[in-house]
Amino acid sequence: MLFFYKTVTEKLLRIALSFILGGALGNMIDRARLGEVIDFIDVHWYSNHWPAFNVADSAITIGVGLMILDMFIKERQKVKG
Repeated sequence: MLFFYKTVTEKLLRIALSFILGGALGNMIDRARLGEVIDFIDVHWYSNHWPAFNVADSAITIGVGLMILDMFIKERQKVKG
């Protein structure tokens, strides 16, 4: 992942990879330090329950979303140009 980050020059993709790498490292540190990853955001809506998550999980999700956005932008530029 770090090698891929160093070879990328596009700003949005570098930001996306930073979020993913940061989230993965955060979960890894929790796992090494505590033996488990602590999930602290637990959402209930009436009888519905959303899976619990933490800031690291959110960072990974945002990073993947930015990667998808980057792919759409590149595809659109390819079609136009």
